[in-house]
Amino acid sequence: MIQIYPYDSEGFFLGQPETLYPDPGTGQYKIPENSTSIPPVKDGQGMWRPWFDSEKQEWFEKADQNYKDSLKSPADPPSAVDQLKAQSAETMVQLAEAQNLIESQAKMIADLFLMLAEGGEA
Repeated sequence: MIQIYPYDSEGFFLGQPETLYPDPGTGQYKIPENSTSIPPVKDGQGMWRPWFDSEKQEWFEKADQNYKDSLKSPADPPSAVDQLKAQSAETMVQLAEAQNLIESQAKMIADLFLMLAEGGEA
């Protein structure tokens, strides 16, 4: 029994190897058309979009960067905990800004009262 790697009419790997058993009468393996016993790897690495050159009996990588990017899954949405952390951080920033504003207004009011107490005009 051997593994064979089928490819379509354009030479692209179909994605799943198949098991091939020897002919019971001859004991020989008869590899079907559009299949090879050569695994779709290059330099020991798998390929994104393997293409088989039947004349050279070799697999080639045919995926460009756009193709590779299209296969990547979108980033996972933030979890509820992460969303709450972000909201909490935003609320803390808003609270700090509000406290600064209150302090500056309190200083302004204190300065006005001081000016009035000293008999000055605002």
